[in-house]
Amino acid sequence: MGEEMNLIREDEFGGGGGDDDDDHCVVGVGFEPTEDELMLHFLRPQLRGFAPRVAGAVVEADPCGAAPWELLARHGRSEEGFFFSARARRRPSVRRTVAGGGGGAWMHSSTKNGQSVSDLGVVVRWCRINYCFYVRGEMGQQRSTGWMMAEYEITDPRCYRRADDGEEDDFWVLCHVRKSSRPSAAKISPTKAARRRKPAAADVRAA
Repeated sequence: MGEEMNLIREDEFGGGGGDDDDDHCVVGVGFEPTEDELMLHFLRPQLRGFAPRVAGAVVEADPCGAAPWELLARHGRSEEGFFFSARARRRPSVRRTVAGGGGGAWMHSSTKNGQSVSDLGVVVRWCRINYCFYVRGEMGQQRSTGWMMAEYEITDPRCYRRADDGEEDDFWVLCHVRKSSRPSAAKISPTKAARRRKPAAADVRAA
């Protein structure tokens, strides 16, 4: 019973009745999963071909297919959403350009490795890659929008696939897209900031 406390409050989903539209079910303050719950009850079942713990709470969509505010609006969300995204097996990209995002891109900010343990003792190792969404400003500089994405990947296939299964080319990641609760500030991207520091250092040496 305790493991479901953060997943959902029954009254958030109306307790039944009405049209069964999983893609537009209301997911608000009642859906606050922990990282362990995301891995064990959502991403791992998705990789194994099973239904997640809460239907419709995580939908299939590509976070790089639209700007984050447009992506959430398409799926009935406002400032936060959880998405399954199919991704080719490759090394994580530092920059991911968003189609139709007005020159916007997800820029890598940090990486974290972790593990979750199921009730049966299965150790699920995972990696979380954090991104910030930047858009191009009037002067051509990359500026932060205050949107963030945490991309979760289960890094050990043995926890969800049999040894005799073939290696697939595509697999699922779980993305948590949200608007920062901190006041929005026009921040220059780390790459742009590094470029600006170099001339300053050269000026100091010349002096």
